This record gives sequence, C-alpha cells and structure tokens, in this order.
Amino acid sequence: MADSAAVPKTSEAGVHRLIAFSDGVVAIAITLLILPLTEIEAGPDTSLGQMVVENGSALFAFALSFWVIANYWTIHHNLFAPVRHQNSRLIGLNMLWLAAIVFLPFPTALIADRVDGGFGTLYIGTLLVVTVLNLVIASYLARHPELTDGQETGETRNHISQSAAIIVVLVAAGVVSLFFPRAGMLALLLLFPAQLIAQRHGAKTVKEATTP
Repeated sequence: MADSAAVPKTSEAGVHRLIAFSDGVVAIAITLLILPLTEIEAGPDTSLGQMVVENGSALFAFALSFWVIANYWTIHHNLFAPVRHQNSRLIGLNMLWLAAIVFLPFPTALIADRVDGGFGTLYIGTLLVVTVLNLVIASYLARHPELTDGQETGETRNHISQSAAIIVVLVAAGVVSLFFPRAGMLALLLLFPAQLIAQRHGAKTVKEATTP
C-alpha cells in the first residue's frame, strides 16, 4: 500500500497558506524577544554606557536570538520556495519546527539573567532542535521531489549542508556549556563562519550541479 503521507493533498494555494502561517508565527516569536529588554530600568544618574554594561547579557541574548530566528526564517523561506504541494507529514514537520521557534524566546529570557545552572545548555539545545528539524525537512523534500515538482536538487542539498555545519557547532557548544557555561555561549559565535563556509560550499555545489 502506498504511503498516503507521500501523496500531495493540497494545491499550491494550500502551500501558500502554510508559508503565510509560518511567517506569522516566526514574526510573533522574534517580536517576543524584546520583552526582557522592556524590563530594564535606568536611574536618573545612569548613563547609556552604564546601562549597556550592566545589561550586556540581556542585550547579547536579544541580538543573538534575533539573528538566529531571522537566519532560520531565511533558511525556511528558501527551503519552501520550490514547494508546490504539501502533505500531512510535511505539515507535521513544519509544525514541530514552529513549536521550537516559538519556544526560543523562553531560554533567551533565561540566559539574559544567567547562563549557568543549565540555562545556557537549554538555549543551545533549543537551537539544536530547530536545526535538526531544518535538516529533517530538507531531507524529506529531497526524498520527495513530487512535492517540489522536481525543482529541489542543488538548493536542497545546500540547505542540508548548512544545517549539518550548524549542528556540528551546536553540539560542540552544548558539550562545552556543560562544564564552562560562558565559554559554551561564546562558542555560538562560531555559527557565523560555519554557516558562511557552508553557504559558499553549497553555492559551489549548486553551480556545478546546474552547469551543463
């Protein structure tokens, strides 16, 4: 018996609704990141520089999570660009991804105060879950070209390589955070060069795949 989850169930309009819903959820999640910063109070004699220094952890957590969610949205946007059909399995995977994204403001608020006590590890673990789900979705689309009208090929492999590179950094940062919480958080800065290298490698792979 054929796998019913592998059979497209909706038209392209249904995919547009799924993408629009996902965009809305991500927009809400990224907006929630500002809430811990609204609790910052500055006394009459507090300068801007003092306020920044005293709340450096909260500002760092906001900036990092804003970049992370924006980056994940970009990957999601590019990943779903060639999708023309959807099925229950793809919808389910996307909902799991959205759940992890919506959860991210919670550990972000925690690390704004402290990164020890497992809070930093929880934050890194959340990023790992989101990235693994990105990888699972990309791999699923690669195995089901009927959902993309066969348009995935190089681009989907590019997303897979990016997710794999990010996972390596996150696993390493998570292990470090178990013993040295602050060092584990600083290790997240390696996400920038890791993704850049993966993007360049992926772009080269896509170019080679499309060049006759």
